Amino acid sequence: MTDTANESVHEVIASLNPYIEGNQSITKLGLTEAVQKLATVLDAHIGSGVNAHTPVSRYQAGFMTRNLLLKLYETAGKRTYIGGGKDIMTLEPGKYYGLKYKNGPLATDDDALVTVDVNEIEGIGKQIIVIKSYTGQVYLYTQHTNNAGTNYNAPSVWTAIPRLATLWEGSMTTVGTNFTLADSIVKYTRLIFTINTNNGAFYDVTTPAVGNTFKINAVQHQNSNLGMNNFEVTLNINGDSGSIAKNVSDAYNQGTAGPVAASNLASIRKIVGVVQ
Repeated sequence: MTDTANESVHEVIASLNPYIEGNQSITKLGLTEAVQKLATVLDAHIGSGVNAHTPVSRYQAGFMTRNLLLKLYETAGKRTYIGGGKDIMTLEPGKYYGLKYKNGPLATDDDALVTVDVNEIEGIGKQIIVIKSYTGQVYLYTQHTNNAGTNYNAPSVWTAIPRLATLWEGSMTTVGTNFTLADSIVKYTRLIFTINTNNGAFYDVTTPAVGNTFKINAVQHQNSNLGMNNFEVTLNINGDSGSIAKNVSDAYNQGTAGPVAASNLASIRKIVGVVQ
């Protein structure tokens, strides 16, 4: 607003002050004139001249637009719903939720609700994180927009971020031993079993979490002679309850025709669930 416009508004307000304060009767001023003066003040306040209520920006004060208000909410953790079918690569920096995003990590027929975080480094590129709400699966995409838009080292596809949950930890060897997991295996895509053999070596064996029977094998070379030991442990797991169904080992020694039964058995030390 120009200085002249400000002076005009101030003059109108000054002329109304005696009536507002009750020092004079409003009838003396006249209702029509009073309304006209008030309208003049209101028009000037709303934004005559250079628009007193310009949107706020990094460089000037003003009023927020709806989009700016939504961004403020996002900084406080509130996500913006943008429906379905949006192209995920065109989203502005922010926190969103929706479904069936184009160019996202999920299959085209997957209608699960997902959250999307878009982080931008100005002049360099974006990092986009997608979390599938139903399963908790996490995906990351790095998009470099400098150097002709080429991802020199970062993958140019969506990558899954594994999430690991320790479901059980301890030591068990005896067949018939029962154990309880911290969570049901049906929530996990893979299980990792840590097995300890008789010479103190630890092996991580990964198997898909399909069905209730898990056969874990580890091979250990003998220390002093040519040969090897084979360890095999079978676990039955249903939901969060399990037991050791089998635990055997055999040895392949130099000069023998085949495997011989061994007395040393493997020990299960840890069971980890993987979401990926």
